[in-house]
Parts: sequence; structure tokens; C-alpha cells
Amino acid sequence: HFSKRRKLHLELGRFGEDTAIRLLRSKGYHILTRNFRLKSGELDIVALDGTTVVFAEVKTRRQNRFSPRSNLSFRQLKRNFATGKLYLSLFGIPEAKRRYDLIEVTVDRKRYRRIVKLTHSLNILMQC
Repeated sequence: HFSKRRKLHLELGRFGEDTAIRLLRSKGYHILTRNFRLKSGELDIVALDGTTVVFAEVKTRRQNRFSPRSNLSFRQLKRNFATGKLYLSLFGIPEAKRRYDLIEVTVDRKRYRRIVKLTHSLNILMQC
């Protein structure tokens, strides 16, 4: 049994990922996988943008003074990079062009299904 707080946290994350998938589809991306898990880590969304494989990390947060990006650590970026390489290797496409994006979903403090801000940052590894 999950605590009520944990359940709300998981619902918020799920809502953020659903929102991110709708955003990517509206931009013409083809969704390949969602919540891909390996021992090395998890990839929230794997999609195709033309011929580029995109590994999208989704961060969702209730509106406050911090951005969802503030929950993204360098350690997590390293895990995503390693898991992305393994994903490509497992599916036989190790030389594919790839990109690591961040989608930030900020929702209303009281009504989490009301989106306040939605940001899609391309190639976040190049920004670090």
C-alpha cells in the first residue's frame, strides 16, 4: 500500500509524462517507449524526431519558486546517458543520432491537472 502522499506524487508524475507525450506528438515525434527500465536507470520517454532518437526526461512540479529542472541532478543525467546507450545497443542501433531532452511541466499548486507552464529544452547534455 502506498501512502496518500506517495500516491499523489506518482499521479503527478504520470500526469506530467502524459502531458509530455502529447507535446511531443503535437511536434511530430513518434513515441517508441515509455518508462524503459534497466538496472542502470530509467528513461521516461524514448521518441523519434525524424531520424534522431530522443531520450526525454520529464520533470513535473507544483508551482512554487523552484523550476522542475531543479530536480534534475548531474548524476541522473549520467545515468540517463548510460541507459540511453544501452537502449540503442539492445535494439541494434548503437550508431543512431541521439539527443537528450528535458520536458518541464509546472502545474497549479492546488489543482495539479491545470498546467501553468510547459517547457521543452532540446539537447540538455550540451547545456551542462
